[in-house]
Amino acid sequence: MPHGKIDRVMLFLMIGLVILGVIFVFSSSYYRAMHQGEDSTYYLTAHLKRVLVAIGFFLLGLMVPYEKIRKMILPLLVLIVLSLVLTIVTGRFQFGAKRSLVIASVGVQVSEFVRIWLVFFLANFFASHPQTANTRKGLATILSISFLMVVLVAIQPSISMSVICVATLFVMLIYGCAKFRLLLATSAVSIVILAIFVRVFPHAQYRIANFISQPTYQVQQSLIAIGSGGLFGKGPGAGLQKFLFLPGIHNDFIFAHIAEELGFIGCVVVFIFYWQIYLRGLSIAGALDDEFTRLLVLGLNASIFIIFLVHVGVSIGLVPPTGIPLPFISFGGWSLTANLFAVGIMLQASRRRIV
Repeated sequence: MPHGKIDRVMLFLMIGLVILGVIFVFSSSYYRAMHQGEDSTYYLTAHLKRVLVAIGFFLLGLMVPYEKIRKMILPLLVLIVLSLVLTIVTGRFQFGAKRSLVIASVGVQVSEFVRIWLVFFLANFFASHPQTANTRKGLATILSISFLMVVLVAIQPSISMSVICVATLFVMLIYGCAKFRLLLATSAVSIVILAIFVRVFPHAQYRIANFISQPTYQVQQSLIAIGSGGLFGKGPGAGLQKFLFLPGIHNDFIFAHIAEELGFIGCVVVFIFYWQIYLRGLSIAGALDDEFTRLLVLGLNASIFIIFLVHVGVSIGLVPPTGIPLPFISFGGWSLTANLFAVGIMLQASRRRIV
């Protein structure tokens, strides 16, 4: 019979990371705010507002039956595609890209929700059409729709988010027991699209070229921060890289800031939190008897852990700089919102675990 209760361990871990994020967003940004002539709590206040919005989406994910969302997969596809096109055409231009669609003076990053839609779409496809999924028709359907979304995200340009979407696609294909030819076709299309966009967008060429030849300035400073943290760190608030040495330290490189102030031990604790969330997600999926819900939880769970690994990989120089925030911790509203929404759905699914 269904368990009936949400997974409290996952809820506790998520809350712990969000609280840690509030602390380290302030720690990493107060000097930057004062340097800009603002109050020291400028970024903290902005982050707390984003946290409140994200909590609203978390409650939506927890309370709105995901079966209702499942029934809206096609209308949501149309809505997301139109939103992505509008973002490309009329979106707010920031940091060399149009990634926000302005609605009532609020910038909405629709691309953050593309991976969540992909998980819903693929979970539904594999659960509803298990035989069709590995046919030529199924292959064409999966790749055409998935890569339509990926290309629209990449054109913004947001190469990093499109790569996350492709990684999520691969994970879902594996969980859905796709045949080797489907994985091979997906790999081939992914490589071709990536090569085209690297060729078209100079900033992508620059990042990859620097990654191959030498670390960028940001990565160099990130490595200095991580190395200087040592075993136990310099202590909360005692890090030096936040004094404008490491750009994006409150967002794209907040893991390096944590490493500098909490050291190797602190990084291990943070890793354990993410690893435990991932394991709880696997545990929830393993206790479900509905194929759609199982695939949904597996996909959402994997996407969050992939983003965590990519962020850490950038911080230590193993992955080209991507601009991907650390889930639940980094300053950045729509990434936080999408991730809390995903956790809300997983916790809703945890109520249906079979005892």
